[in-house]
Amino acid sequence: MKGDFKARYSIPLAPNTTFSRPKPAADWVDLDNPAIDVMTDFNVVEPKTINPETTIDDALEQMKKQGVRLLLVIDEQKEIIGVITAKDIQGEKPIKIVQETQAARAEIRVKDIMTPQPLISVLNMVSVQEAQVGHIVQTLHELKRQHTLVVEVDERAKQIVRGMFSTSQINKQMHTQTDDDITPADTFAEIVRNVS
Repeated sequence: MKGDFKARYSIPLAPNTTFSRPKPAADWVDLDNPAIDVMTDFNVVEPKTINPETTIDDALEQMKKQGVRLLLVIDEQKEIIGVITAKDIQGEKPIKIVQETQAARAEIRVKDIMTPQPLISVLNMVSVQEAQVGHIVQTLHELKRQHTLVVEVDERAKQIVRGMFSTSQINKQMHTQTDDDITPADTFAEIVRNVS
């Protein structure tokens, strides 16, 4: 064996030993809880991704199987080029494409209706660590979004998506319907205004 390695000392496993587990999500939260209690942490839960060439019907089927309402759209280098939601697929975007291009719905791809990377707004993990659930609810309301990604910024100022907030997760943990107040943007102009 290469190198000058010495074996580590081993000890017997003690009786009644258990194992480390990820911290479980808080079952019940209110607006004053730390925001981190309602964040889907990608250090614990692997994010669900999809190829931009996938058909929207296959994407929706994948969402149903995986129990999610948002997929990260990634390229061959595993870089995020967009996001797609169940609302995108079930909303007006596919109808407009069919009307404008005369294409069949089955031909519409994820890339045709996703929110592209330049229009995705994110939160910085630094601000999330100091926030409460109420701050996130208000942020989603003002953005008129049902999801927002959370990024960490490394020493080279490179962003890495660390997690995500979703109104459905917040609703589940608050046992309420907070997204009644969150109205999605209806027009492209509203989306641009919300992201700016």
